[in-house]
Amino acid sequence: RIGEMKRAWPESDLGATLRRKIELARSSATGRPVVDDAVLGRKRGCCRQLQVLIAREFRATVRNKGILGARFGMSIFLGLLYAWLFAGSARNGDDAQGTANCLPEHYSPPSCAIDFNAHYGTIVSTAISAMMGAAQPILLSFPSERPVFLREYAAQQYGVVPYFLSKTIIEMPVVLASNVLTLLCGYWIMGLHGNFAELVLCFWALGITSSSLALVIGCGVASGQKALQLAPLALIPQMLFSGLFVPVSAIPSSLQWVKYLCPLKYAINLATMTEFHYIKASIDDCERARGAEACAVRIPGDYYRYALLGKQGVDWADWAMDASILAGLFVGFRLIACILLWRKGKYVF
Repeated sequence: RIGEMKRAWPESDLGATLRRKIELARSSATGRPVVDDAVLGRKRGCCRQLQVLIAREFRATVRNKGILGARFGMSIFLGLLYAWLFAGSARNGDDAQGTANCLPEHYSPPSCAIDFNAHYGTIVSTAISAMMGAAQPILLSFPSERPVFLREYAAQQYGVVPYFLSKTIIEMPVVLASNVLTLLCGYWIMGLHGNFAELVLCFWALGITSSSLALVIGCGVASGQKALQLAPLALIPQMLFSGLFVPVSAIPSSLQWVKYLCPLKYAINLATMTEFHYIKASIDDCERARGAEACAVRIPGDYYRYALLGKQGVDWADWAMDASILAGLFVGFRLIACILLWRKGKYVF
């Protein structure tokens, strides 16, 4: 049977078509295979490419249950760990059943500062968890996906823009689910005051922006080992400028510009405004009814914590600017990664 197929092949239409393509490729001397446009996808529009890539990315994410389960499991574990570590830390300064060091009846500036630092540290630690949980998977996985993209891009199967859009569309709900799981585990135990959905959105925005920064690194290196070596460049500066180790106001002016490249700081600002909104509302309501001088005596703990927030660079008047910078960093990092990958796509290594 095999012999019959071998003898019939030279006379078949398929064999003749293949020989014509081989001769055409040799005569053109471009070194590129001659394949039908339909095979290469040249006739497929951007929307069709995006549709196919989204379907492929979704299947790859869902089928890889081990990695997806580990990612969600780590989110749950960290949420429970933070809940245990920071249990009640967000309510201690205002809990009438406890010490209530920030309430007028038991106001003590040193003790109120300790309670505030624990409360603020809860927000910062949760934000750092959201940042690292979103950035590390990209740093580890994307360099291994890069050779596949280069081969398929060289074959003109799809463009860089649909590829990035498909990864972004699938990545965003995964990051959102991770943050929801983390906050579900610790929100009520830690005694947070901010709106649950708004806090989730703040940490979700931080996650997708941090993953965009990790994507820039992943697009610029050829292996996961190199990406891991450069990982501190994406993570450590953000923690240094977050206000966790030193107040933002104490950072040297020569380094103040770095904060504009750190999405962690702007996400912390937004989450802090959401979490401490009750302090701002208490001061505003009191000043409308009694005036600033009387309120400074009536609710000194709120004014003290409001001043401490100011030292961290938190200003409710800058809410729109912080949100805009965070969105701009997300778009900017994605564009830089897209350009880097497009340049790399000119060559197949």
